[in-house]
Amino acid sequence: MCICFPTGATDTKSVSQKPSFTILRTGESVVSEINCSHSISSYDQIYWYKQDESRALKLLGYLYTNIQNVEEDVKGKISFDGDGRSGSSLSIAAVGLKDSGVYFCAASLHSALHTHDPEL
Repeated sequence: MCICFPTGATDTKSVSQKPSFTILRTGESVVSEINCSHSISSYDQIYWYKQDESRALKLLGYLYTNIQNVEEDVKGKISFDGDGRSGSSLSIAAVGLKDSGVYFCAASLHSALHTHDPEL
């Protein structure tokens, strides 16, 4: 089984993942072995995705500053830590064949829509 991690582009604002790939036996766990970092000072979130043989990206969850938000269907299987302002590590418990795929991370700026009700 191969779990692959594409590397990011190199420039002054970059996101990178290390290692570029890892090969594991079924039943092993990946503990803080998949790392993502970015150099974009205004960004405070790191998103984690998985791409399997169907080529579709599935959101695994995200890290907003140091708050972990894991999607319900992968809780207990996937976890991550770190700080969305700089870097994160992804862990996968008890790796199985269904975990084969390409794992991506992305950095983003948290934004929220604020609404204002005008006074009448």
